[in-house]
Amino acid sequence: MNMKTKQSISINNKLVMTLEIQLAIKLLQLNSVDLQKEIDENILSNPFLENENSSDLVEVTSEIPVISSIHSNEKYNNNLNEAYEQLPSTHETLHEYLMWQIRLSSMNQNDQFIAYNIIDYINDHGYLTERMEDLFLLLKKDLEINFQEIFAVLHKIQHLDPIGVGAASLKDCLMIQLEYYHKTNDYFSKVKKIIDKLEDTINPSSSSIESFMLECTKKDAADSKAIQLLRSLNPKPGNIISESLGQEHIIPDIIISKKDGKWLTELNPEINPKIRINKTYQKLIQDIPSGKDREYVKTHFQDAKFFLKALQNRNITILKVAKVIFQKQVGFLSQGEIAMKPLTLKDIAKTIAMHESTISRCTNNKYVQTSRGVFEMKYFFSSELNTDFGNMVSSRAIKSMLEKIISGESKDAPLSDSEIANSLSNNGIKVARRTITKYRETLSIPSSIKRKAR
Repeated sequence: MNMKTKQSISINNKLVMTLEIQLAIKLLQLNSVDLQKEIDENILSNPFLENENSSDLVEVTSEIPVISSIHSNEKYNNNLNEAYEQLPSTHETLHEYLMWQIRLSSMNQNDQFIAYNIIDYINDHGYLTERMEDLFLLLKKDLEINFQEIFAVLHKIQHLDPIGVGAASLKDCLMIQLEYYHKTNDYFSKVKKIIDKLEDTINPSSSSIESFMLECTKKDAADSKAIQLLRSLNPKPGNIISESLGQEHIIPDIIISKKDGKWLTELNPEINPKIRINKTYQKLIQDIPSGKDREYVKTHFQDAKFFLKALQNRNITILKVAKVIFQKQVGFLSQGEIAMKPLTLKDIAKTIAMHESTISRCTNNKYVQTSRGVFEMKYFFSSELNTDFGNMVSSRAIKSMLEKIISGESKDAPLSDSEIANSLSNNGIKVARRTITKYRETLSIPSSIKRKAR
């Protein structure tokens, strides 16, 4: 048989995950406190970046535009800012964060049940601690399912935020991130070959992960670009969420206020990054002759522009998401929880044409100040329940109704969960007794027997 090689030219469209996009994703998932730390580190490492409070003798450029919706001239009360910093943190665990995303996804009830069981076997680093075969045997006791269904749900979990969580091995974890972020990178194949040499050891230990990453730093300089790409991958994706548990301060990213009879959504000017490019250093690019020094200066200047652009994109995205949330939840601002509507990540993603994982990053650990208090942006998402009137009501509104019913009950004859369910049903809202029980426990409200005894 004759075999011939043939060259062909084709045109196709690909989504390229540029360095700018990668940086934007990284900044988007940082809260206001971590963002300021990231800004400070970049100012220290890049001579082209400086704080706006720097010496007036330094000439600077203003080429990075200010977002028009930010009213930087408006001054907020200093006492309020001090109060924000004293608020207790309500950060959740990795399990809670993953389950929240699952609840707001488009999964059916069976797939959600599978997902919750899989998440139970994911550790704080983000790794699956049980083999898929064992999970299949466990789940098969309760559901009529096949192995492919479990694998499909696991694939969905692995592409929630943070990307790579739910991987069974270090090899699996790095490969998921490589294919998600760097599919079109020139060094994709080289890095894939390095990752392929890893063993598929389930639930790798911290020492084995660290030894592998340390080994990467000892590779030949010829592969420096590939090693740099490899080191950009996160071997412990779950730590992005787990490590945030120690934070103590809350500073709102968004402020909702009423002006001229209308609700206005804007970024908090107190945390709007006040950095710029140093024009004096920028002129050095033309003064330095060609060579390594010129290349060094040009590289840092480009990095500075990328960083400022990524900060601007972060602000625009958070503001855009917040505006859509409060267009849909405007009833909360005037009436409270009882007026909240069902809202999912998919609803917001569809409205602003972004991926659900981006919306998840955008709302996690981001806070909003309203006339009713300071809330995490995720607070305004909730699942939906049917009513007899053809419309839907949010689970958050049901909880508010539940609190209102219990607060007005007779102390001598408190209502049982069944009676509360019947009361809601009489108002056209069908809620099962077990759902009332679950909501009551979530709100830390004791049972009717304990309420009577108290």
